[in-house]
Amino acid sequence: MKIVKIKKHYICLLCISFLYSVVYTQQYEEMSFTELENAIIHTEDHLNSTIRRANGIMIIETIIDISEKFNPKQEYYLKGYSYNLLGKIHFSTKDYKEALKNYKIAELFVKELEGFQELSIDINNNIALVYINGFNKPKKALKRIKHIYEKSDDLNENSQHILALNLANIYIKTKNYNKAYHLLEKCKKYFINQQQPSKLATTYTSYGEYYYRKKKYSTAIKYYELAATIAEKNQLFRQAMTIYKKYEDLLVKIGREDKAYLILKKYTKHHQTALEIEKLEAEQYKKQLIVSEEKNTIETQKAQQSKTISIFTVSLLLLCLILFCFFIYNHRKTKILGKSLALRNKQLKISKEKSDHLAAVKTKFISTVSHELRTPLYGVVGLSSILMERIKDEENHKFIKLMKFSADHLLNLINDVLQVSKMESYEILLDKSTYDIKNLADDIKNSFEYQADKNGNTLHLNFDPNIPNLLIGDSVRLSQIFINLISNANKFTKNGNIWLNFVNPVITDNTVQITFEIKDDGRGIPLDKQDIIFDKFSQANSKDHTTGTGLGLHIVKNLVDLHGGDIKIKSTPGQGSTFYFTISFEIDTVSEVNTTANNTKNCISLLNTKEYNILIVEDNKINQIVTQNILKTKGYYSEIADDGLIAIEMVKEKKYDLILMDLNMPNMGGMESTKIIREFNSDVPIIALTASDTQDTIKSILNVDSGFSDFMRKPYKSEEFFRKIELNITSTISKAS
Repeated sequence: MKIVKIKKHYICLLCISFLYSVVYTQQYEEMSFTELENAIIHTEDHLNSTIRRANGIMIIETIIDISEKFNPKQEYYLKGYSYNLLGKIHFSTKDYKEALKNYKIAELFVKELEGFQELSIDINNNIALVYINGFNKPKKALKRIKHIYEKSDDLNENSQHILALNLANIYIKTKNYNKAYHLLEKCKKYFINQQQPSKLATTYTSYGEYYYRKKKYSTAIKYYELAATIAEKNQLFRQAMTIYKKYEDLLVKIGREDKAYLILKKYTKHHQTALEIEKLEAEQYKKQLIVSEEKNTIETQKAQQSKTISIFTVSLLLLCLILFCFFIYNHRKTKILGKSLALRNKQLKISKEKSDHLAAVKTKFISTVSHELRTPLYGVVGLSSILMERIKDEENHKFIKLMKFSADHLLNLINDVLQVSKMESYEILLDKSTYDIKNLADDIKNSFEYQADKNGNTLHLNFDPNIPNLLIGDSVRLSQIFINLISNANKFTKNGNIWLNFVNPVITDNTVQITFEIKDDGRGIPLDKQDIIFDKFSQANSKDHTTGTGLGLHIVKNLVDLHGGDIKIKSTPGQGSTFYFTISFEIDTVSEVNTTANNTKNCISLLNTKEYNILIVEDNKINQIVTQNILKTKGYYSEIADDGLIAIEMVKEKKYDLILMDLNMPNMGGMESTKIIREFNSDVPIIALTASDTQDTIKSILNVDSGFSDFMRKPYKSEEFFRKIELNITSTISKAS
């Protein structure tokens, strides 16, 4: 049924084109070369509807027929220009085969000419667009575009930037993202300054595609919304439809069906608007034709009057038929679309409810598991550390050391599982702060030397001196990548070497691209396992008890992807493995950097810790014992409050130098207790202790209104514990002084 309706539509268009050509062929035959060239330009500028494209085909074919009356150079130019425009019309209707055929004919005519470089470049550009959009052949398209882009210096700025925009889109398709981004930046500045909304919207859409391919979904969404806003503001409804279709595909990919439904509604709205505009243009076209017929009637001879009237009458009837066909087609299309939309709405609503329920259950599960597992582990790790300090006889010390190792191993497994869950819930976002990457590399090497030495391995650090020291990024997540990879290499290497390489810096403006390699000469990875090694729960050898949970490399891949990189592996069994990836960083160009790390290094050392009294607010008896005894190892005096209410009364009666505040307690939790303490004491440092590290919990702690000075996740390392205490106490001393 649908095919029949489309055929009727095109039959009507062909009829009206035939009648129009009969009326106006004589008019174009009397035009000069310049007038015909202007007619082609005018036709090209008005091809934004179905009626005008059909009218355009008729005009162009008429000009091709009558161009033979001019000299060869003028004839070839008009034909080359005309066939190029015919290709554009077929391209706009997605008839790519016919478009390519017309572009190739245009190219043959222009090759016979000299001095028409701009037309030749436009034809080549159009052929490239057909290859990439119609036949998905980006390599052929790239070859065409690069060739003409390198010869585009003589073109005006606007043509150069249109070529650059097309080239950027091809680079995105061929995954050459750096070149694509550079060209998009140039295009964005130009089209904003030149106030070209259509091209600017196309540029922002390409940005969205770029960040979509780079898996930076939030940035891709921002650019799709910018592009759609510009298209809507300038009533570019067909372009807005294209943008919203890409936007919807992205939202469906990342599981945002609720928002995808809203975007689908906008797409439908613009589709309806475009149809209404085309209907209005058809009516305007009818009026224009009536005016033209009237003029022609006055100018023609009396002998042709009856013929003209007949043609006019038939034209009017055909136009009415076209409008009627448009109305029927639009009505049925809207009805079908309405039913489809209602069904899609119902499906999306069900999916959204399921997704919301699963997300809530998953978040609650992560929070509960994090707290319930880490709280007792804090006691086990803490008590084993205390016993290691107190018990020195060799046999018992050995057992306690094994117990602490087992507890630390269990903690690492729990952290891996929770880390994967947070990644899947999009809870991990990269921090942006300044750090010294050379110091980071040295710290990682030093921290692994003891572990490597236990397996008889030697750890080497190769740091390219051309890498800028001060970068902006997330040093914690970057360290996590290296720690997992080095730990993995050390696990499968005995009496060998491990290399940590920071090499091949590529500096562009204020960014640097660095290649990282973690290499070993251990047992290597079998070839059939290399494709799945980064999958969740995968292991190179399931019979090997040292392989762990199979989450380490999965976490590494997700963190590298989060940085915009792509980790790869080269490995030969028996000869070792190399994991390598490339990440771009922003360079900190400021000479003085105020980072937390520097502040920590410059803080005042505590000479006499016995002078400081610390309040421990904790309801778990084991954790009370652990925390109090850990503080004793450094000479701190401490007191205990079993819950938040008791802590408030103790702080009112006595001065404390620092408060360690647990969050989850009976009677009154740490959050509420801290806010009340801040009402009468704004100076005492309060450090939050939490076994949960969900995004919501951390945001609540870091909120300026929470009253907390700092926070630590339980269980924690003793070095971090005392560093945080010293930093917060000395910062209070500094304020007082």
